[in-house]
Amino acid sequence: MRVRDHIAISSATALLSRRWLGRSAILLWSGAVLIDSDHYFAFWLQEGRVSPAAAVRFYNRAIAAQPRAARALHTPFAVLTVFGLGSRSRSLTALGLGMGLHVMLDALHETRMKYARAAALERDQHTCQTCGRRAPQVGTHLSRQPWLLPSYRPQNVVSLCDPCHELAHAPQMSPA
Repeated sequence: MRVRDHIAISSATALLSRRWLGRSAILLWSGAVLIDSDHYFAFWLQEGRVSPAAAVRFYNRAIAAQPRAARALHTPFAVLTVFGLGSRSRSLTALGLGMGLHVMLDALHETRMKYARAAALERDQHTCQTCGRRAPQVGTHLSRQPWLLPSYRPQNVVSLCDPCHELAHAPQMSPA
């Protein structure tokens, strides 16, 4: 799920939970959004750059390998540790709730995308829609997405082979 989608959903959740959490609602929001700092830390370690924009481009590549460190805060151990520490502090409980919300949203997103990808591959008969290659390497590409909040419609997913998928993610050259 994209960062902006996490920010929107986490902001709405924090606003709705403010009645019960009070000022700690900001910690719920912080846990849900700042959990992604593990991605940026892993990017910095791997690439030696600290640019958030470069990190977003790096993880938005067609085939972006994510090192284990990129998901360190997304593990059940990390979330449960914060919840465990939260037994002594309402603030840490709110932070843990935010982290749990983020991990839950990621899992839901991956499940729904898996079904959309499978439907698109079936529809396209496992054939690249750009070059016509029909092979096991044919995957999917999210061709259309609303600016805010994901859509899981198979119509927004297209089947592409790896080389065509890389081209779909390449920066577009503007005419001179």
